[in-house]
Amino acid sequence: MPSGFMQAKFQINQPFNFQNYSYVIVFDTAGDGYTPDANGTQTAYRGYNFAIVISGASGAVTATPYYFYRPSNNAAPILLPVTAVAGQLQFTLNSNGQNTQFQVLFNRVLASAFSTPTPAGSATASPTPTPTPSPSPTASGSPGASPSASPTATPPNLVSTTWTFNYFVVQGSIQQGVALIGGVSGANGAGYIVDSLGSGGANDATYTSPALDTTASFDTGPFYPQAGTHASDPSAQIQSGEISNNP
Repeated sequence: MPSGFMQAKFQINQPFNFQNYSYVIVFDTAGDGYTPDANGTQTAYRGYNFAIVISGASGAVTATPYYFYRPSNNAAPILLPVTAVAGQLQFTLNSNGQNTQFQVLFNRVLASAFSTPTPAGSATASPTPTPTPSPSPTASGSPGASPSASPTATPPNLVSTTWTFNYFVVQGSIQQGVALIGGVSGANGAGYIVDSLGSGGANDATYTSPALDTTASFDTGPFYPQAGTHASDPSAQIQSGEISNNP
């Protein structure tokens, strides 16, 4: 796995049904410790920052990264697609040969696509210092005019180094630019979460994700949904997941 990349595996109990469902990994990349729980209406969709959506109702199954944009503090977030250039996202649909697992390898920089950098110095040219009657010390201690601040390079990844996550199975095909309904955005009745990693499945607001340190190399090994109430359709039942990372 290349440096700066993360890989996620998502497995269900029976072959994928893209006519009825989309399969979604949602990350909280803000470092605030929240988990993106299934019942977003109870939690004000806290922890919804970045997602990888696998959808294919039209026949072509695709993996699309999305950013969750919030129009206001009280509004449900809206999905905005993130454009991945060649090599930034690699999707393998049938990664276990049984059509029940996919894996997606992505550059973590995609999670910062809509972040706004805060400049550490002025990026515009500074005026020539006006001479003064007596010299003033510079940063090095030698006489002369005080230098102006130099621009500082902005790191490419503007999100936190600690992420949390959840896995969702969602009714229907995901549509961009639509506010969330039951968890992940959709239209015409689509968008309702039907399963998650939490014990409450579609209505869970209690699941606590392990913290992922993106500065470290790791492989979580397989993890499984909590025992509880989950989707009745095996094609919508999450069986397991796994996430690995290369800093």
